[in-house]
Amino acid sequence: MIFIPEEKKATEDEELPFPNARVVKLIRKHTGKTMLKKRVKVEMNKLLGKICEDIAERMAKMPYAYLTYAEFLEAAKPYLRVELSKQKKKKIIATLNKIKEEAATMAMELEEEIEEET
Repeated sequence: MIFIPEEKKATEDEELPFPNARVVKLIRKHTGKTMLKKRVKVEMNKLLGKICEDIAERMAKMPYAYLTYAEFLEAAKPYLRVELSKQKKKKIIATLNKIKEEAATMAMELEEEIEEET
């Protein structure tokens, strides 16, 4: 095991935008006991920091004396649209599967009618 002085650990954590332990806890919530390389933890932390900075910069450009939740939603829209897009795709897939099932049922009924006619 490599010994890293406490000073170096503290410096590394200070360079990250969020407490690394909290970010790791959020990742583990979904990955369970899967092992995570240090780089994954650090890069996730940096990515979250960049997203936070981007949203903050968008809000800073708004011409208001104070910012409300509505302004936050407007600034975060590019990131929220991704989730909406996923939801829309899932809904379309579910609709297409339903249509496919109905088409298969109709095809079977027609085949049965054809067999009965012959």
